[in-house]
Amino acid sequence: MTLINSYATLADYKAYVTARGQVAGTDTTDDGVIQDLLNSASRFIDIESGRKFYPRIEEQMFDIPEGSQIYLDDDLLEVLTFSNGDDTAITAYILLGKHSPYWCIQLRDYSTISWQTNSDGSYQQVIGVLGVWGYHDQYSQRAWLQVGTLGAAITDTTTLAFTMTGGHTVVAGNILKIGSELYNVETVATNTITPSRRGDNGSTAATHLISTAVYAWQPMEGARMACLEIANSAYKRRFGQSTGESATITGAGVVLTPRDIPATAQSFINSMRPLV
Repeated sequence: MTLINSYATLADYKAYVTARGQVAGTDTTDDGVIQDLLNSASRFIDIESGRKFYPRIEEQMFDIPEGSQIYLDDDLLEVLTFSNGDDTAITAYILLGKHSPYWCIQLRDYSTISWQTNSDGSYQQVIGVLGVWGYHDQYSQRAWLQVGTLGAAITDTTTLAFTMTGGHTVVAGNILKIGSELYNVETVATNTITPSRRGDNGSTAATHLISTAVYAWQPMEGARMACLEIANSAYKRRFGQSTGESATITGAGVVLTPRDIPATAQSFINSMRPLV
């Protein structure tokens, strides 16, 4: 099983369940099961919180507003292009929100731009915001960490595997950014990285020069820990072990059965739900 937009990697999980002073196990028997659980836990967090904590590149379209503000119904981390109804670029704007993610785009008070319909005269779904969407409470400071550089150029837009310079810290399950292209890493074999596809998460496949910096997405710590706790609870439940400490009496004695969702994970989910 490949990790896709998971909030924790298999390496994260094995480190999480390793007791202090011990070495993480090398047994790979249940790796597929654990990765399934990490994927499922990540998507559960998305659904229950009403947010996505991974980056995706999308153009979202909006109706022409009555005033100078475009209210967003999704979490915006970064604007790539902002276009009027006639496809002309708008550059004189500000993003509202103390920090990303942003909830509104507003024309600057000195802007001479007026909203335009499209070529058909329609005002519906004609204002385009191409951006990086998702939720991260420290996007500009903590979301992307350089994990190495390309050891060879990526010369086409179809080949999956690429080469990193030695000393990189890429692991399977990372979301990588090279230029503006995003990748979900499937396997790592020394310096050879193989993603699940090119131009992932809505990005566009492109060529990249040797020595280009490679960045890995750093999920919010709350999302990462919630993912690990939910996955670990589900994994231990397979063997009648408990992470929730709620007791069930059986004919064989007392078996500790975990709660469905650990309390700390549920607390994170509750805190992230949008206010409506």
